[in-house]
Amino acid sequence: MSGTLVAVVCGLAAVMGGWAVLTAARDRRVGRAHLAGLAVVELAVLALVADGVAALVTGTRPVELATSIAYLVVAPLVLPAATLWTLADRSRPSVLVLLVACLAVVVIAYRALLLFQVTR
Repeated sequence: MSGTLVAVVCGLAAVMGGWAVLTAARDRRVGRAHLAGLAVVELAVLALVADGVAALVTGTRPVELATSIAYLVVAPLVLPAATLWTLADRSRPSVLVLLVACLAVVVIAYRALLLFQVTR
């Protein structure tokens, strides 16, 4: 798994999380620009998952294989679930759900990198 790709995913997710905080502080709702930004982060997450799957297929075996696979399965589901929640709720504080999701993406990406660095 590429450390550079993990850094890109973490950076994009951190920017979107900061934007979610600013949006909540300004007492605004999620708009189309937010959705476009989340789509960019999701594409980066999908690239990270593809990189992880490619590493598994080519023979890289992390010590915690089941945990690594679970991270690869859950990672692309976090942002869409939070986006659906935010769009369904439409209250102004619901934007903070995106912050939590972006923080979760950062943790998942970093933890997956750590797991893929420790191989058998």
